[in-house]
Amino acid sequence: MKQRCVTLALVWCSFAVSGCAVGPWDINNETDRLAMIQEIKNTLTDNNCIAALSMAKPLYESIYSNNDIRMLYASSHACNIGISLYTLIDDITVSDFTSQDAIFKTLVRLFPSKAATDTRLQSAILAQDALHSVIPIGTVVGTVDEFLGSSNNPGSVLVRDRTADANIYLAFTSMALVGAGLNRHGFAAATDPISLGYGQEVALPWTSEALIKADTSHQGCAVASGLLNMLDGINELSAQAPGTVAAALAAIVTNLQVAVDTAAHFSCDATYGVSTCTDAIVRLRYRESCWETDAAAASAAGIIAMINLGWL
Repeated sequence: MKQRCVTLALVWCSFAVSGCAVGPWDINNETDRLAMIQEIKNTLTDNNCIAALSMAKPLYESIYSNNDIRMLYASSHACNIGISLYTLIDDITVSDFTSQDAIFKTLVRLFPSKAATDTRLQSAILAQDALHSVIPIGTVVGTVDEFLGSSNNPGSVLVRDRTADANIYLAFTSMALVGAGLNRHGFAAATDPISLGYGQEVALPWTSEALIKADTSHQGCAVASGLLNMLDGINELSAQAPGTVAAALAAIVTNLQVAVDTAAHFSCDATYGVSTCTDAIVRLRYRESCWETDAAAASAAGIIAMINLGWL
């Protein structure tokens, strides 16, 4: 994994955003598109995240979007979140992941976010969407596994349909999604989480199917989705990780995987049946699945309830 970490870190370095762009460009002109891509990389290197996003977004939304542009767009959002792979990997190796409480406190510490002052949670959500759509050319995605199929960036809920780098990067951006979500909704607006040792102050509100579906922000479903995607990405990453990183990641899986799966089924199976809920939990990797099926919403509510019980 050392080589993989170095590779991803270099990807991040080459994808990082800077000063004002040179433009304007004609997005329909190939030469201009190549110039835009290079300028985004330069801007990311200078850590000018907003400028990177302003250039990457129209490329990502255009008919010219491809896997390189999707990774570039995800990296621009990761820049906005504040993810530095070198630093984050170091933080992971020295963090406490020995219990559910410790895991959630660590994610809150690593990914601070306040609704009134930043857009980190939104960037984590959009980065997850982009990484879901980094699918090798020639891969056939099943109809039940695809989402946003008519868009320029169709995604898949299945790990096997995506590239290895996308899945590994998903581990980090999904950590950010969960951490930022808990920061936003687990504390009173005026509270500094540091003062509480990153322990939960306010219970997450989306603990029933009805409350998930009534959530106009859709952030409850996104947090549940992020936790599932985080575990998917960690399982991909840990197989290639060096000893200290692998041990930290293994602790996350050990303390969360069974609990998440059990909670998702517990809140769903009695109403919708085991088979339906199993499919719904797979589909829940897509953050809008709670409005596709009632079973996905019920499963998401179970995951949120598990977080409330495990985060002290």
